[in-house]
Amino acid sequence: MHTAPRTTSQERPHPSRLSALRERMRSRGLHALIVRSTDAYLNEYVPEAESTRVWLTGFTGSMGDAVITGDRAVLIVDGRYTTQAAREAPGFEVRTVPLGTSVEAGWMGLFSELAAQGIRRVGIEADRLPQATWESAQKQASGAGLELLPTVPSLLEELRAERGEAPGLRAGATWPVDARLTGRTVRARLELGRALFDDKKLDGLLVVALDEIAWLANLRGDHFPYQATFRARAVVTGDELLVVLEGGSAPAAEAGVSFVMNGLEGALAQLAAKAGGRALRLGYDGRGTPAHLVSTLKARGVELIDVESPFALARTKKTPAELSHMRDAFARADRVIAQVTSWVCNAVAKGERVTEAEVCEKTEQLFKGSGARGLSFQVLAAAGKHGAIIHYTHPDARTPLRAGELFLLDTGAFYEGGLATDLTRTFLLGGPRQKASAEQKRLFTLVLQGAIAGMRARLPVGATGEQLDALVRQPMWQAGLDYGHGTGHGVGVNVHESPPRVTIGSRTVLEPGQVFSIEPGLYFPDFGGIRIENLCTIVEDKVKPRKGVPRSFLRVVPLTFSPFDARLIDRALLSASERAFLAWFHSKKRTRLPPLD
Repeated sequence: MHTAPRTTSQERPHPSRLSALRERMRSRGLHALIVRSTDAYLNEYVPEAESTRVWLTGFTGSMGDAVITGDRAVLIVDGRYTTQAAREAPGFEVRTVPLGTSVEAGWMGLFSELAAQGIRRVGIEADRLPQATWESAQKQASGAGLELLPTVPSLLEELRAERGEAPGLRAGATWPVDARLTGRTVRARLELGRALFDDKKLDGLLVVALDEIAWLANLRGDHFPYQATFRARAVVTGDELLVVLEGGSAPAAEAGVSFVMNGLEGALAQLAAKAGGRALRLGYDGRGTPAHLVSTLKARGVELIDVESPFALARTKKTPAELSHMRDAFARADRVIAQVTSWVCNAVAKGERVTEAEVCEKTEQLFKGSGARGLSFQVLAAAGKHGAIIHYTHPDARTPLRAGELFLLDTGAFYEGGLATDLTRTFLLGGPRQKASAEQKRLFTLVLQGAIAGMRARLPVGATGEQLDALVRQPMWQAGLDYGHGTGHGVGVNVHESPPRVTIGSRTVLEPGQVFSIEPGLYFPDFGGIRIENLCTIVEDKVKPRKGVPRSFLRVVPLTFSPFDARLIDRALLSASERAFLAWFHSKKRTRLPPLD
């Protein structure tokens, strides 16, 4: 759980932007427009300066689309952003989709409502919408009596250019990852797709997801804030990866990687030359390829085959070398958290003036000192009631922190292997003798019990993210409490990787070698927030199932070991097995698997 990239200089959008957009819509014969939060790479986290949605609405969260009509402005978000959206976009009607429901399903659910208002022609930025979502949206729009039309280029980008407010794209660097940290060469990674090429008789496979390109090429970059990726498109030819670099210069790369500097057309020309003049047969993943790119390729005469990328799941199963590097990176991140916690608690205990913004600065400094190449997301530092804002994006630079307040710190970084870290701790401000209130201890312990349930879970082979999510929520459900975000997300080249997803509605199967978060929380506006986040992996259970048991079992194993604040734990509420887990977690001589009893 973390925040989206934020630019402190971002101004609150002026109402004239909305007026100008509506005028542009009228000139194009559009009655409504859907403004996407993503970009042409389908990034989840888009730099604010490049986001059309941020420019129009002022809302800086990572996920949330806007629907604009002649007299309405609706902002559709998930449960992480309800409070933030209302604060940052006061002129918009904020709608929150139910947990387990996508933002896209949220605006598709508006189609009948829009039709009832007399709306017929709806535009959408089809260059930042997956083909599968475009097809689903077209079907639902047609059923509601609407016509869904692509708007490429974006009407908002046209307006920004005319007003002199178009962003400049920074030229980033790209570099290779040491082979000792990857555990698999580029050629070996490409071989994972061999069966698909043979089965579908493909000339090539289009790869759009930037973290997948970086993983395949064993390269990383800094083209985007808080990401280790680079601007590119790629085509796999079977034994070669053609990388169309869209910014910066080509780095040294392993055998199997070739750079194409004259755009995707250049890569297709190379494939066409091998095809001997016949139409190219190109695979693509409709769930992750922009609809506009699909239509462009079809217009060029390319035969497109919708397939599931063989690399999408493979990249989530970390090699032993990747897991070893991640454990080392997580240990360095744990030490950073320990240093920050000690520093801020001692300062507050001495009566020194420290603010949330200063904690953010200190955390970033310590990460750099630990060897981090960059942050994997903006530091989230929330004191007191600010912790109730799940994605608290504006750290206070004026108000001093107070002893006895809860403090929520959510941080992450990239080290030399280019794989993200992510960790959240909630602790009590003040010295060792600072006392927590009974309510602080009760709520913290409930969250801790949920985290323990996830971190020591034994699951049958084939268990899904939704099933693990339920185990984590159970202690809070028993108390009549819950939280409005998912329990966990995969972690890899990006700090959010999918699969796996540990949340309500997730049917993705948990696989050995995947790395993901377990991050339950509780949030109350009149109290504040508590969240505990640890990164974990899945391993095969050592215990063989008894005869007659139909399935083998897996175990969840923690990979991050930043200690929990003992001042906030009510040990009387813990079971003997939960206390045994805590002893194991805080021990310096841990066995491979956490205790179950």
